[in-house]
Amino acid sequence: MKASRFIAFFALCVAFSGTATAEAVYLVQGTDYQNLKDSLSAEGIGASEEFPLINALSVTLDDQQKRLLESKPAITRIIDHVDSLEAPSDDDASASDNCAYLGSIFMRSTPSSLVWPIRRKDHRTSYLLNVELTWPAEYGAGLSVFFDSKPIPHEHAVIQGERAFLTLSNKLALQQDEHLLSLIFDQQAPTQSELTGTLTFSDNCSSPLVKSYAENNDDTHFNRLIGASSLHELGVLGQGVAIAVLDSGLWSHPDLELDTKGNQRILARFDAMAGREPIELFDESGHGTHIASVAVNSGFVSTNGSIHYQGSAPDAYLVPIKAFNTNGQATLIHLLRALQWVADNRERLNIRILNLSFASHPRWPYWLDPINQGIINLWHQGVVSIASVGNSGPDPVTVGAPANIPYIISVGAVTDNWTPDNQSDDFVPLFSSQGPSPLGHVKPDLVAPGGHIEGLTRPSSTLTLEHPDFMKRAERIAMTGTSQAAAIVSGATALLLQLEPQLTPDQVKCRLMSAANPAILPDGKLAYSPLKQGAGLINIERALTLGDNHCDNGQDQLIQEIQGEIFFTGPVELDDDGTPIIPDTLSTLLANDPAIDAPITGVAWGVKAHVERLSPQEINEPSERQKLWLQRYADELRSLDARRKLD
Repeated sequence: MKASRFIAFFALCVAFSGTATAEAVYLVQGTDYQNLKDSLSAEGIGASEEFPLINALSVTLDDQQKRLLESKPAITRIIDHVDSLEAPSDDDASASDNCAYLGSIFMRSTPSSLVWPIRRKDHRTSYLLNVELTWPAEYGAGLSVFFDSKPIPHEHAVIQGERAFLTLSNKLALQQDEHLLSLIFDQQAPTQSELTGTLTFSDNCSSPLVKSYAENNDDTHFNRLIGASSLHELGVLGQGVAIAVLDSGLWSHPDLELDTKGNQRILARFDAMAGREPIELFDESGHGTHIASVAVNSGFVSTNGSIHYQGSAPDAYLVPIKAFNTNGQATLIHLLRALQWVADNRERLNIRILNLSFASHPRWPYWLDPINQGIINLWHQGVVSIASVGNSGPDPVTVGAPANIPYIISVGAVTDNWTPDNQSDDFVPLFSSQGPSPLGHVKPDLVAPGGHIEGLTRPSSTLTLEHPDFMKRAERIAMTGTSQAAAIVSGATALLLQLEPQLTPDQVKCRLMSAANPAILPDGKLAYSPLKQGAGLINIERALTLGDNHCDNGQDQLIQEIQGEIFFTGPVELDDDGTPIIPDTLSTLLANDPAIDAPITGVAWGVKAHVERLSPQEINEPSERQKLWLQRYADELRSLDARRKLD
């Protein structure tokens, strides 16, 4: 539908932007590509780069040439600052404290000891002043403490009730890249998750110990949470599907370059900053490597005879594209060059998925953003585009671009709270950006695991230097953010497209959203607004068996939008305080959001989990809300039964 309330704004935005310097690089855009080229050629102005994907040319103009082009009817926009570096609006959600030293999130353990690495972040002088520890009393109060193998005198731990407490107050100089605080218990040592600890440093910084998985191996855990592990067991690993990762490059590592059978799976590399296809695509940042690892890592962990792959699609083809520098910055020209290359090579390389793990503050309405225009065109051409919503929550209207595009798949984050086999304590973290989009669209579309996601990265990359406390080994790091969540969805989508390659991007989005598992409270209300959880947590196994192909994603008007004839706004408006007004059809299902960075009591993820916990009375005499879930559950059972009969 047209949005008349934005027409005046539209008129302002299509006007020629910015104040030109004596000579600068501009993006010149028109409605017809050939007419645009002819118009510039008639004035003797040559294009430095062509972007037919969005009917645009990159040109260098002086003031006189710019004024001349502003009068040409074939030219609709002249955009400035296209070669300026801009950083995404949010950093990753794993931002470490501004301390000279930090305690690692990974402890090393033996049956009787725990070792806490303390790592240097910068070269300021610092001292470890205080250590506070507490653990279950069942492990006793007797232990020895060592700092870099030297014993630290201390009082005995004190047992109070069910916990033991120990405080160490020693001024210990920190001078090495890594120091080790060793706790050797007289009896069995507690696990890291059972231990609570805080390190206090002289630079007015403290570093708390985080929880950990029960088994501190290299299992990434998220594949079980999204239903991918069961498909992996059936041999569905993403074979034949190419994922393009538009990011900061790729570190050469066997688990990224080779699939599970040892076959080369990188089809091409493109450096959008240099405009060439190199043999190596050096990743200064490390972010691109980590995102690729989450999506396609072919490494595995064997537990009790079962193989757990570390990437969502360990056999998918990979096409890394570099547009971001060491600091996570990119120019509009570099991003457009990357998208144009995807358009030019998608058929040759069978690129079906484009991962966009970045988010920037929207500079224009979604339909006027040149990057968004390119992504919309790629979607129309058959490329499933998957973007992270950003890490700017918990306020509403914080969804970044390009996730603000209504057509594509926009992904928020959920965390397993370090308990992968217990979904009752999973929650949407506050950092995950919230909808609606600036034009009222419901975003995110769904959520995926985005907390402490382990993966590969280049040693000594920006990522490792900024987050030494998140390093497990020189080449392995755990990161948190919607970037990782988007990569998981990209990998999961490859599994779907392996089995059903005929699906269009709109059908893929419909499959994922219609089969997602929403967070539901015992009374049948949604634990989180759709502006936080979208349709719910992705489950790729359900998408294959229960997902729908027929959803209204605005696809009927997409061609008109590409031609600039129409655009549309979403159903969500804001009140005078900036609070989203949820449509009446959904408002009765919403609970009061506690806005906490912690689990919500009583949450069940998914219709099945919710219905199967209802009492006989709630099933026989359901409320109006419960009737909705019971009906949906019955529909799912009928759909499964029909599939079995077809098989």
